Amino acid sequence: MNLILPKIDLPDLLQSWRKKFTVFLPQKLERFSHFMPLDDANAEILEQPHNTRIPPKALFLPMTEALVKFTRFGTYDDAELEVSPRIVFGMRPCDAQAVQLLDTVFEQEQYTDPFWVKRQEKTIRIGLGCHVPCANGFCTTVGYGPFSKDGLDILLTDLGDSFLVEVLSESGKTLFENLHEASEELKNQAKEIQHKAHDAMPIAFETENLKEKIEQNFKSDYWDEVSRSCLGCGVCTFLCPTCFCFDIVDEVQRQERVRNWDSCMFRIYSLEASGHNPRPSRIERTRQRLSHKYAYWLDQIGLIGCTGCGRCVSYCPVGLDIRAMLRQAQSLPFEVSHAE
Repeated sequence: MNLILPKIDLPDLLQSWRKKFTVFLPQKLERFSHFMPLDDANAEILEQPHNTRIPPKALFLPMTEALVKFTRFGTYDDAELEVSPRIVFGMRPCDAQAVQLLDTVFEQEQYTDPFWVKRQEKTIRIGLGCHVPCANGFCTTVGYGPFSKDGLDILLTDLGDSFLVEVLSESGKTLFENLHEASEELKNQAKEIQHKAHDAMPIAFETENLKEKIEQNFKSDYWDEVSRSCLGCGVCTFLCPTCFCFDIVDEVQRQERVRNWDSCMFRIYSLEASGHNPRPSRIERTRQRLSHKYAYWLDQIGLIGCTGCGRCVSYCPVGLDIRAMLRQAQSLPFEVSHAE
């Protein structure tokens, strides 16, 4: 089903949803945009053709959250999670794809994170396609696109004065009941915009045999070269929509067991209780980051663990570019083995 939403009607529609939902959408906070709850005073900033700085994965896996509450007398209770029905509006397709990838981590048959599942069940995701792809994005290179639909209930295409509303689920359909069906002319216009946006994105690097090249060059000097400028600050992983490393600590003063975001780029992340650290330098940690995204995810679920959002390129303080790193990896020696 394809509907048409005049942009002039959008503010009233968003406010009407607040009667039943908490509405999150991109809003300006200092120099960056972030997903924040809509209230009477703020307004959306959907005209900016880029992602929010912090990915919307933070709405499903918060930077910090209490898992257990305990007392000094040894008693404890699981933390209660109360999630009201909510709408995430203006989610870019790469971020929706990323949440789908994280489902394979937090919603497995044997191991399920109840907090993650509850937030997922309470959320309607309305995506906004990238009619002007961001400069550092490379979603088409890793198998996705600026108008990918996976993980969304609604996909919006910007037509100028209006949005084409593509309904992808029953929960999304109920939000746009009063809209008119889009004409064939507008549907064709949206398709043309989508195709142009896809074709405008160059291939950032070749993915064929990339996994094998990374694995076969585990001890290559390449890792020293590409990690030399790295500060180990962890920005690339904290702002990555598919990174999910976390640490669990007991906060005695708060009397809580807390889960916090962590990063494989931090020196103490892999430090063992014995004092041994299998990744003692940024060389090993850079190798782990790239190997996880472009090799280990493929072993686990058959997909690259990167959706090409470009945040790690945009916000690296020393200008490290994962696209250039992977182009360089493609030039590494590669031995083809044939079964006899």
